[in-house]
Amino acid sequence: MRLRGAAIVAVTVGGWAALPAAAQSSPPADQSSPLQEVTVTASKMAVTQQQMSQASTVVTNEQILDQAQTSLTDTLRAQPGIQFETAGGPGQALSARLRGFSDSTLYVFDGITLNAGGTGGIGYLLGQIDPTMVQRIEVLRGPRATLYGADTTSGVIALSTLEGDHPESDIALEGGSLDWRKLRAGTQDRIAAGDGTWSYSLNGSWVDSGGVNRWEFYKNSSLVGRTTYRSGNLEIGGSFYATDNEFQNADLIESIAGATQANYFAVQIPDPSDVDHTLAGVVSLWFEQQLSPALSQRLTVGGSGQDFSIHNGDYANGGLIGYYRAPYDGWTDPDSYLSYDAGQRVPVYQYAYSYKTLSNNDEADYNLRYRTDAVSAVFGATYLGQIYDEGGSAGGSHEAQATRSVYGDAVIALAGSRLHAELGARLDSYTEWTSQGTYSAGLTYEVVPDFTLYANYGTSFTQPTLDQLYNPDYGNRRVTPENAATLEGGARARGLDSRWSGSLTYWHSYVSNVIAFDYSIYNPREVGDYGEYANAAAERSQGVEIATAYRIVRALALTANYTRTDAYLTGAAGLWSFMVGNARNMGNVGLAYQVERFDIGTNWYLTDHRLRWAGDVWAPGYDRLDLYGRVHLSDRLDLYGRIQNALDRKIVETLGYRNPGIYAVGGANYRF
Repeated sequence: MRLRGAAIVAVTVGGWAALPAAAQSSPPADQSSPLQEVTVTASKMAVTQQQMSQASTVVTNEQILDQAQTSLTDTLRAQPGIQFETAGGPGQALSARLRGFSDSTLYVFDGITLNAGGTGGIGYLLGQIDPTMVQRIEVLRGPRATLYGADTTSGVIALSTLEGDHPESDIALEGGSLDWRKLRAGTQDRIAAGDGTWSYSLNGSWVDSGGVNRWEFYKNSSLVGRTTYRSGNLEIGGSFYATDNEFQNADLIESIAGATQANYFAVQIPDPSDVDHTLAGVVSLWFEQQLSPALSQRLTVGGSGQDFSIHNGDYANGGLIGYYRAPYDGWTDPDSYLSYDAGQRVPVYQYAYSYKTLSNNDEADYNLRYRTDAVSAVFGATYLGQIYDEGGSAGGSHEAQATRSVYGDAVIALAGSRLHAELGARLDSYTEWTSQGTYSAGLTYEVVPDFTLYANYGTSFTQPTLDQLYNPDYGNRRVTPENAATLEGGARARGLDSRWSGSLTYWHSYVSNVIAFDYSIYNPREVGDYGEYANAAAERSQGVEIATAYRIVRALALTANYTRTDAYLTGAAGLWSFMVGNARNMGNVGLAYQVERFDIGTNWYLTDHRLRWAGDVWAPGYDRLDLYGRVHLSDRLDLYGRIQNALDRKIVETLGYRNPGIYAVGGANYRF
C-alpha cells in the first residue's frame, strides 16, 4: 500500500503538470537531443561522434533532471550495451556488465581513475553516485586501451562534475516509496575576474531510504564541488567528489551449485547486523593552455580513494538470526550442509565478522593536443600509483604498484574530409609484473552526406589485480594479464531534415589468458586445501547494438535501442558455456514530450533471462515501464515525479534477491 500510494502522488504531479501547459508549443533549447551532433570529450581529442570509429553515448545533466532520475544505475540502464544485476532496493549491491564483460570497464571521474588496484573495480559505488550532481556521462564502448590503458576491453564510463555557468542557488526535497527521503542543495556562478572569468559550483545531497526487507536501509551523504578560472588561452581548475554511504541487506539462503530450474529455492532472512559502509572520494586539478591555434597542452593531477567495510554484529543465542522452512524432502542447507525434510525449520546463523579494504590511486596525466581541419591528435604520458590494504577477522595484507605510460592517438581527415583514419598506440610499464603494449586502427567514411560507415580493430588487456597477485592466502605471482582483441564496425545515418538519426554497431571481442580461481591447484599456504588464481580460460563476446531517435513533431521525440550480446566462457574442459549474469537480448523504447512549461515521458526497458553465478539456473527476463514528469510552475519552482516499474512486474536480476514492485518518487526544486 505504501508503494502504490507514493505512485499515485507521482502520477498526480505529472498529470496535473500537463494541463496548464498544454497550449505551449515551443520546446526549450535542448542541447542533449540525440538528434544533434555531440562532441566526446573523454576521447581526449574533442572529436565528434561522427568522426569516431567506435560507438559512444553521451548523457547530460539536462536529460537526468528532465527524467527525474534518482539512480545513476537507472540513468545508464537506458543506454545500449549496459546491463545490471541489482539485489534489492536503492543503493544495494549490484554488478554491471558492458558488452557482456563484468571486469574490464574503466571508470573515470574528471579524468581520474576510480578502479581500485586491489579489486580492479569500484565496488557498489556506481549505484550510489547521485546522478543529479553529474554534468556529463560519456560511455565509450569497445576497447580504449590506447587512451586509458588497462581494464578497458568493454569500454570506459567517464563522469564529470557540475560546472557553474550562471548565478543560481537551489534546494530540492523528495519523498517516495520505501520511505525515500532526499534533500539536495547547490549554488553556482560565473563572474568576471581580472582579464578572465571564474566559475564555481558546490552541491550536496542527503538520502535516507528503506529497503524491500525488514531492517534494510540505504543512507548516503555526498558533496561535490568544482571551480575553474579561464583567461585568454589559459584554464586552471579543480574539483572534488566525496561520499559517505551505507546499506543493510538481508541474508540470502539459496540452493548450492548444481540446482535445476525445477528444484531451485531461495529465501532472504532479515539481518539487522549486516552493514556495508563506503567512504569514497576523488580530487582532480588541471591546467590547460592553448600554445598556438593548433596546439594545446593539459596536465591533470589528482587521486581517488575508497574505504569499504562490512560489519556483522554478534548475537545472543549463538548468532541465530531466524529460521526458514525446508522446501522439499532431502533439502541441503547451504550453510550447514545438513539435510532436512519438507517443512522442517532450518536455523540461520550469522556470527560476528568484519572485513575492510582501503584503496588509493594517485594519478598524473600530461598530454599535448594538436587540432586542425585535417588532423586531431593527442600525445601523452601518465603515472598511476595504486595502494590496496585488505583486513578483517581473517587477517590482512598490504599491496602496491605503479604504472608509467606513454600514448598517442590521431584522427586524420582524407579525401576532402569524407574519410577519417584513426591510429593509436600505448605502452604501459608496471612495477609489479611487466610492460604491455596496445594499439588500435580505425576508419570512418562518409558514403553520402549524413551516411557514414566506420570500423575499428583494437587490442586491450585486463591487468591482474593486486589481490590476485599478492593475496597471502590464494594470490599467484605468476598470473599475467588477460589479453583481448576486438573488431568493431557499423553505420551512422541522419535523415528527414535531421529529424531522424540512427546507428548500428557490430562487435566481436576475444579474450585469452582469462584469470580465474582454479580449485584444482594445490595451495601449500592452506593446509590440506586447494585453490588459487591462475590463467586458464578464454572469453568471447559478440553482438549488435542498434540505436535510433526520431523527432515526431517539434515537441515529441522517440528514442529506441536494442542490444544482442552473445558472451561465452571456456570451462575446465575447454568447452564454451554461456556467460553467467549476462542477458542475451535487451532494449529500451523512450518517448519524451517537451514544451516550455513541462517535460513528461516514458521509458520501457526489456531484458532477457540470465544465468545465476553457478551457471545452472536462469533468472527470468522482465519488462519495466517507467514514467516521469517535471512541471516548471514558475521561473523559480519545479515539481517533478518518477514512477519505476509502473506495471508492477516481478523483477529479478540477482537470483534470490527481492526487488521493489511499483516504485515512485516525487519532489520539488526551488531556485533563488
